[in-house]
Amino acid sequence: MVMENAILKRQEIKYYINYVDYHSIASRISSIFSRDFHSGNDGGYTVRSLYFDNKSNKDYYQKIGGIETRKKIRMRIYNYDSDPVKMEIKGKFNNFIRKESFFLRKKDINKIISGDHEVLLEYENPAAMKIYKFFLMDFYSPVVLIDYRREAYSYDLNQIRITFDRCLRKTETGIDDLFVQKHMSGVLDDRKIIMEIKFNNTLPAWIKNILQLPRFERCSISKYTLSRYMER
Repeated sequence: MVMENAILKRQEIKYYINYVDYHSIASRISSIFSRDFHSGNDGGYTVRSLYFDNKSNKDYYQKIGGIETRKKIRMRIYNYDSDPVKMEIKGKFNNFIRKESFFLRKKDINKIISGDHEVLLEYENPAAMKIYKFFLMDFYSPVVLIDYRREAYSYDLNQIRITFDRCLRKTETGIDDLFVQKHMSGVLDDRKIIMEIKFNNTLPAWIKNILQLPRFERCSISKYTLSRYMER
């Protein structure tokens, strides 16, 4: 599956919350917001992301160094399914995120993972061209595979999207097969949940009240850097 370049530019805020707060918030928004189309019978789904970085771990260190303009490059699948497989650049500019993405053909996935980046040129896609240039100039390669369980809700006004992520797992070995379930190490206490709120323009006051945001401390959370703690 190939699609034209998809570009999203939105605000994103994140919080750590506990299970009690998660259940309280989810029960309040479930009658107003729509469930994500990836959701299974239990209301959630598995997200798997394969992250790429260069030999000096530039993207990792820019994030933990607080560089205002930075990026991450990843492949992403849902519920270990091969359709779709999305590749994207996620850029961060202060509070704004910009995602440029496209869908990969299944036959190209292992080629890219193994270092055959020339296949990206076949897509004639702006995001694919950007990723190809990063890979060519900076010698990017796969560095960590992460899984987590997500529950997601959306609302049409300002394209608001609220997600609850838990059971974050990672592995830095055996990451050459994107679709195989495997043993992975825990990254966060499973009782700790990451709540992410994404939206265009502004977040209405009535939604802030439903979420009771003043109760929570906003955090700078990156699943990628949490999964790749390294000494400076």
